[in-house]
Amino acid sequence: MAVETTGIPPLWLTLPAGFTPLDLDEDLGDRMARTAEGLDAAFPDARPEQKLGTVIAAETALQTQLREGAVHVSSCLVRAEDGEPIHGMLTVFVRPQDLGAPGSYPTRIAEQLAEAWPDADVGVVDLPTGRAALAARDLAVPVPGAVFGVPESTVNTVRQLELLIPHPWSPHVVAAVFTTEDLDHWDEWLPLLATAFRGISFHPPRDESADALPPDQWDNIRKAFG
Repeated sequence: MAVETTGIPPLWLTLPAGFTPLDLDEDLGDRMARTAEGLDAAFPDARPEQKLGTVIAAETALQTQLREGAVHVSSCLVRAEDGEPIHGMLTVFVRPQDLGAPGSYPTRIAEQLAEAWPDADVGVVDLPTGRAALAARDLAVPVPGAVFGVPESTVNTVRQLELLIPHPWSPHVVAAVFTTEDLDHWDEWLPLLATAFRGISFHPPRDESADALPPDQWDNIRKAFG
């Protein structure tokens, strides 16, 4: 699929199963209702409060990302090996940035992120589009109690994986950011994320389908972290 962008050539994304692009121009109420219907169809045995929390969390995250200039958002809803429905969000941003000397950006930005985020796992990975910086970290996100109709507020821990790809012929960086609260299933997210990241292209793909990658390819993310 092509992603419409402003000021640079469009991006093409090839996404794995379970990654559903959101219509960023859709009415908020219609989108939340459709998300709820999708949850009912995909996970009829999930608890009502679990479904409600997923819908609210997804829409709250989406509104924040739109304010930050997202050009693509996918809702990532899959069933884990233990049968539990797990959810995440993949957002793609295009940000103007001085890339410096040719080929220097990934290593330089990885060093900066490692210094700025000492608790993060930071590395450099090789993708079909070239080298990119990659950082994973846990974030504490406050959740107002009013969101769930209770007086007490809580703090949720989410894991964020951010991929930073220098644009090959434009002073921009493509940032692909994945977030999830399902930390217990992180190892199951990694092959899906590797497939999604390898599906980012600055040229139209020959094949729009996204076949599952063998472990010797998707494990490249783990190798980057040592």
